[in-house]
Amino acid sequence: MYPVLEDAVVSVTICWIVWVIFTSLRRYLIAKTKARLQEKILERITSSDAIATLAANDSGRHFLESITVEDSQPHSPFARILFGLQAGIALFFFGAAMLSLHHHVNDNGNGFMIIGTGGIGLGLGFLFASAASIFVSRKLGLISSESRD
Repeated sequence: MYPVLEDAVVSVTICWIVWVIFTSLRRYLIAKTKARLQEKILERITSSDAIATLAANDSGRHFLESITVEDSQPHSPFARILFGLQAGIALFFFGAAMLSLHHHVNDNGNGFMIIGTGGIGLGLGFLFASAASIFVSRKLGLISSESRD
């Protein structure tokens, strides 16, 4: 195969594995710290009156909702649409970079062209899906031009 492409694939794979390990470790430590804090607060609650007092204000209600296992709060449509835009832009430019490499490097097997075309196709797909999500969300009344939650 091509030594440059092999080195790039190995490097990206190693970086991805390291990123997954550290992200998982960070999430585990955050969850562990949050669980310890919640356990200490719950140990101080000794009666139903204390729970009622805690649930009476906004911060206490938010705390009681946060100790549930499931995340019952719906996520903002803007967060999902923004992720699609970010992925689309990143994949589009990755594909453009691969096509640029295909034209500037001797690529007899057309590997850069295949990867570049696929990256641009995926990027455009994410961008069109994000645009469609904005259109459908506005038509269904999920988001409006003024809201930015």
